Amino acid sequence: MGIIISSFPGCGKTYLMNTHGNKAKMVDAFTPELVGDSGDGKYDYNIWVDNIMNVVGDYDIVFIPVAEKLLETLNNRNIDYDIFYPSKDRRKEFLENMVRKRAFRNDIMTIDRDFDKIVDRIDAIESDNCYKHKMSEGGHFIGNDSSIMQYINNLNQTQETNE
Repeated sequence: MGIIISSFPGCGKTYLMNTHGNKAKMVDAFTPELVGDSGDGKYDYNIWVDNIMNVVGDYDIVFIPVAEKLLETLNNRNIDYDIFYPSKDRRKEFLENMVRKRAFRNDIMTIDRDFDKIVDRIDAIESDNCYKHKMSEGGHFIGNDSSIMQYINNLNQTQETNE
């Protein structure tokens, strides 16, 4: 059984996927197959959570976005998840990284406009199911986070022992 990680854009989930791809899965696309589509543009977040739970047993880490209604649905269903996000003082670093990675212009503009609001919204989450990891130091990302690396190393040791 893997862990569910909700991640602020630019926190390093793509890097971790590239370095540990067989252990991680990204379930963050807003597609009708993943979240259901009622035809009126509204998503069924319970279907999305069902799909997340269907793959969490097959991967060590399942990444999901910081979509407010998705996180509310996880909380309402008492499903544990971790959330990684930057402190507000890292706004410039995150925007520069997005520009350097050649992210879509609209994505950069959205993060530029909503960075503080998203951080505030995450800070305000109060749930026994949510384990927050606020990354305050420059250069700190999921792919070099000590708790994530320890988790992956422990899994590797367990798999080697079982073989």
